[in-house]
Amino acid sequence: MAFYTKNLYLVALLDFFRFYMAQQLHDLFIKVGELGGIQARTKLSVLSKMTSVEARTLPDTTENIKLLESCFQAIVREIGKVPTNTSNSGTVVIDTTTVIGAKLRKHMNVAADIIAQRHLYQGNLSDTAKRITEALVEAADVERASIWLYNDTKTAIVCTDLFVRSNQTHSNGVVINAGDFPVYFKAIETERTISANNAHNDQATSEFSKSYLTPLNIGALLDVPIWANGQMRGVICHEHVGGVRQWTSDEETFAYLMSNVIGMILEHLEKN
Repeated sequence: MAFYTKNLYLVALLDFFRFYMAQQLHDLFIKVGELGGIQARTKLSVLSKMTSVEARTLPDTTENIKLLESCFQAIVREIGKVPTNTSNSGTVVIDTTTVIGAKLRKHMNVAADIIAQRHLYQGNLSDTAKRITEALVEAADVERASIWLYNDTKTAIVCTDLFVRSNQTHSNGVVINAGDFPVYFKAIETERTISANNAHNDQATSEFSKSYLTPLNIGALLDVPIWANGQMRGVICHEHVGGVRQWTSDEETFAYLMSNVIGMILEHLEKN
């Protein structure tokens, strides 16, 4: 009987600990919302790959706490929040008078606009890709944006659509063979984003220097893999024409968010 009672006590203690840890996770979503509204909550979800709903139910691991706190602090730094004082317990109190940057709001508005356009989920992939690449160049302020998808054998990626901002033209059909650029293809299979501030020197993208980057005067690349139905299906590319460019965390977040939107659209189109 004593053993049974002891076990009940341990179970209750573990349940309380799980609730406390989950509450900590959820509290970070509440705090980031107070700092920057829905845009900041969305960014926290994208950076951590964790929704506010999942934050209530995830395992009570210190890894989850550290991950979310790290992402939270990154957002605090990005939107310009600064500590104003320290409480008696030593806890930093954040000044919430500033607002999230205009560029991040623009990114989120573009993403919301794409998601809200139901016809993109119901039309053909070509038209959908054109709409998205046009949105990408404006939101990310780049000259070129493109969507590439694997062929059936996953030996190459094929350009579904490339939009060039300066002359407002679309093109497609270019093929990039995996065997010709093994380092890049390994990178898109394993990395969350490829943020090449200097695409000619970046390990993941330097293979393109002579054949692609130099002829087109491309200096920086921001590429994000597209996942659908649990498989890596392709990549979205943001191409900066000119010199090097320091991609911001906001830009990386936006690119990652849009790759997820494209993945959802692919899943919907293939299902129907």
